[in-house]
Amino acid sequence: MAVTPFDPRLALREQLACWHAVASAADRHDDPGHPDLPPAVRTAALVTPHPDGRMLRWLACADGEPVGLAELFLSDRENLGWGFGSVSARPDRRRAGHGTALLAAVREATARDGRDTLVLDAAADTPGAAWAAAAGARRVQRLWESEVDLCTAAPVDVAAPPGYRLERWRDGVPDALLASYAAATDAMADSPDGGLGYLSAPNSPEHVRAVERRARAAGLERRVVAAVHEADGTVAGLTVLEIPLLAPELAHQDDTVVVPAHRGHGLGLWVKAEMLRWLAADGGAVRRIRTTTEPSNEHMLRINERLGFRRSRVLEQWTLPV
Repeated sequence: MAVTPFDPRLALREQLACWHAVASAADRHDDPGHPDLPPAVRTAALVTPHPDGRMLRWLACADGEPVGLAELFLSDRENLGWGFGSVSARPDRRRAGHGTALLAAVREATARDGRDTLVLDAAADTPGAAWAAAAGARRVQRLWESEVDLCTAAPVDVAAPPGYRLERWRDGVPDALLASYAAATDAMADSPDGGLGYLSAPNSPEHVRAVERRARAAGLERRVVAAVHEADGTVAGLTVLEIPLLAPELAHQDDTVVVPAHRGHGLGLWVKAEMLRWLAADGGAVRRIRTTTEPSNEHMLRINERLGFRRSRVLEQWTLPV
């Protein structure tokens, strides 16, 4: 077996097809509720640079065919002592050492970059979680993954909180709201993380624009619903959804946050309910939304339950010294 670095920007069409084949097979086995992504969607995500750091990748081959892949994200903006890794092996070639060999490459690259901790993801109570534990990783956080089926969920009417108005947009924050939108996203810093210890860097208008550019390049539509404080015209709360334009059936929830000074007015439920109404009015291209929530975030869990989200599985984050 050979484990080799994989740069999608330099890869031939056949090499991209190998990556897609392994990733699709692993996804179908490990996450059957996720629709199979077209190759163009996966390729767009692979070749689009991340505004926050660098992504390294490896492909494992054995007997002349691809059997596994790995990714490592190294942030240049926050948590500079960590690397965020993932390892996948083709289901029919597991338990043959391919994942272990890929993990060794990921750990070596993490250490070479001067970092001391690798963060890994796994679904709870699966062979992936057992594999992480056997490698010496420690489970530090659990996340509840939930989905809402927009075809069956009942609409939720939420009265407008006094003193606020709704704004919504696709792809780009209006210039008049950009500075307060960037400041509002900083309120995510106090979200529960189960003890992981994630530290968020302060946001800026320039970084917001960089995230928007990356989403467009990766074929994602970013929809935002924001609650604006009428008295001063600033963003008080927001929710963000990302929709793969070539595979819109399943959308992914990004941030939902309310600025501390504006909490207690029901803004979180208001903006999320409006997002569901907006999608329904579009004719049903988006059929499901998936989100993850830290179990101690009881307020957000109650909001999601009221909107029709139902838990689908439990995800875990593990840390591994390098």
